[in-house]
Amino acid sequence: MNIKRKVQIATFFALLFVWCSPGQNVFAQSGSAIRIVITDEGGDPLTGANVLLYVNGETELEAYCVTNVDGFCEFKRLRPGSYQLQISFLGFETHEQIITLEPSEIWVERIELNPVIGELGEVIVEEERGFTTGGLGITRVDAEDLSRVPSMSLDGDLMAYIRNVPGVVSIGDTGGDLYIRGGTPAQNIVLVDDLPIIKPFHISNLFSAFPEPVVSSIDVLAGGFDTRYMSSTSAVIDVNLKTGNMTRYSGSGSISPYISSLFIEGPIHEKKSSFFASGRVSTIKSFSGYLGTREQDMEFHDLMGRYSVHGDGFMCNATGLLTNDRGRISELTDKYLSWSNTGFGIRCFGFDESFVLPFEVSIGHTAFENEEVSDTGTNNSSIVRQTYMRLDFQDYWFGQKFDFGIQILSNTFQATVDERFLFAEQTSTKRLPMAQLHIKSEYDITKDIRIIPSLGTQGTFESRLTFEPRLRVITKPFGSSASEVSLAVGKYHQVIDGFSDQRDAGTAFTIYRSNSNLADLFSSIHRIVGWKQRLGSNFKTNVEGFYMTYEGLPVAKWTTLAQVSVTPALADAKSYGANARVEYETRSLYIQLGYAWSKVTYEARTDDLGAWLDQQVFSYSPPHDQRHQITSIFNATLGKLKFSTVWNLGSGKPYTKVFGFDLIPDVTLGTTDENPGVPRTFYSQPYNDRLPYYHRLDVSIQRSFTISKNMVFDTEIGCINTYDRSNVFYVDLNALERVDQTPILPYAAAKISFK
Repeated sequence: MNIKRKVQIATFFALLFVWCSPGQNVFAQSGSAIRIVITDEGGDPLTGANVLLYVNGETELEAYCVTNVDGFCEFKRLRPGSYQLQISFLGFETHEQIITLEPSEIWVERIELNPVIGELGEVIVEEERGFTTGGLGITRVDAEDLSRVPSMSLDGDLMAYIRNVPGVVSIGDTGGDLYIRGGTPAQNIVLVDDLPIIKPFHISNLFSAFPEPVVSSIDVLAGGFDTRYMSSTSAVIDVNLKTGNMTRYSGSGSISPYISSLFIEGPIHEKKSSFFASGRVSTIKSFSGYLGTREQDMEFHDLMGRYSVHGDGFMCNATGLLTNDRGRISELTDKYLSWSNTGFGIRCFGFDESFVLPFEVSIGHTAFENEEVSDTGTNNSSIVRQTYMRLDFQDYWFGQKFDFGIQILSNTFQATVDERFLFAEQTSTKRLPMAQLHIKSEYDITKDIRIIPSLGTQGTFESRLTFEPRLRVITKPFGSSASEVSLAVGKYHQVIDGFSDQRDAGTAFTIYRSNSNLADLFSSIHRIVGWKQRLGSNFKTNVEGFYMTYEGLPVAKWTTLAQVSVTPALADAKSYGANARVEYETRSLYIQLGYAWSKVTYEARTDDLGAWLDQQVFSYSPPHDQRHQITSIFNATLGKLKFSTVWNLGSGKPYTKVFGFDLIPDVTLGTTDENPGVPRTFYSQPYNDRLPYYHRLDVSIQRSFTISKNMVFDTEIGCINTYDRSNVFYVDLNALERVDQTPILPYAAAKISFK
């Protein structure tokens, strides 16, 4: 090991020692503290509850906070004395309490809010999150949001919802891949209680591994996120699972022509520990073809479970999941795709007074495998195994709040590929240990301006450390929390490299590799600016503009011939555009309208791309460049009926036209009169045309029947692609046939629930 590497490793562990050593508290301010965790009656933490602190008898606000995903809130550096605590959350009774603090006391309590019937006049104090559209670049989704979108099941689903978020693009309606603000699926990361999951979306593109009953909240971070998230250069989907009910048992079972599911939850030790278990299996393969629908050769299932335990000063969750998919993208291809995820992790949050600092620790292991198999002998597979340990703290230094932490990872990559992938060894295995550090703070410049700087670094023992500064600024231009103008900018690096052949829309197979050399790492710079406005309690709007640049993206080299070998080249990319979203909500009506305009451009040297164009550098729009996107969601409740509709429209995506065909004579097969030769297809200029516009209407009608005090029977009828729009997916160059996306899919679903 050379001296430079020794210095880099020594620097890394010096930072680790300074950030994580208990001795850092010499910088902390002395005084008393209040730590609280807020939950509902079933023990599920309430995220976004407003907590106000007053000196007892005073009307001026002393301090406030908004609870995080653990329902946690902390006030530090308080003077001894008597304080009044006020907690409010929409749909729950306001909680008020008098607290008396002794010198240097850390007061800890878990507070359970009681639900109320009707809407609560909530005292609104906002931090960065604001309202349901989240902070800048963030869409916050809860279980109720998932239920607003028809999903061919009586349980809402993340995949059905997220495809209607402005800026989220899918090449087609099968394959399980999502592109967010120009970033590819390999540049995105999905976290489930800190478990990194590579592809939790099912092959039908109608479902994910996250149905409504298991979800507490989901944050879709479409850029500009802070350094807590260090493994993505594009977007993060952070899934927070619910806590199983700690006071009573409940469950449900549902069936439809496309998916069947079971869910159960309940206490193991009342008020102390609980569990939930969820299982779903597709019925698409069995029922497709009926009612005039197209037969679909695909199947999937997912299993998820969680054990939760709550102590007086800690909360722990153990989570396990399994997903499995197999099928064909279309009936014209002989390639069968399959992928699976397995994962298990433990996450604990400690806030007891015996802990100098509140902390969060998690440890887990995940494995992802995807395969491509065909009758012609193709047999490709790629496996990624990730083991991690993460530790996060929060404290006040020099009078300022800091979040800091470390994550240690061990990644293993295995691949088995055929001769079509010329760049890779036919069988390979590589292990890559790495570490990440991050620190974040918040500064209130004035009462209406807040800045949130963060700094992160990551590296392996084979590469130097990255430098990733990021900054968010939040302003209230009119002095009211109802209006915010924000901006975010930051540098991002990524170690895991995913490569797929975008020239072939008939496969979603991806080879995952490691980039241990910093010069070869994915990197990006995010720039986002946004404005959000709340008018009264019913109307909300959000407008954002973004400009992203990416370096070192792997793309397939071009050849004049279709269906030949795959060799990667590196390209740079830029993505810019704007999104707008409007929401209107009352007790019986919900309307959401969204619009996105964006442009994605890839650029590389012509020699690197293998292109046959007469220019040194070539720019092109990749197949996920969708310029215009319109989405609308409408829900209405009339008596016992609930109506839901979703309509979306998207402009055509780029594709490469065929230039022509010829035949390769093969004299071993006889004369050209008897056998003219083997046909071959020639590409035209890459991505030189666009497919037609895409649009689709999904509708559903739902009705509930009360069987008894503790049992409900729900029914739903609906239709996907109601007016049977023939939306083009791609053109199969082997069969020279057009492949369309999902045709009309009528359905009826039933669900029985108990509690």
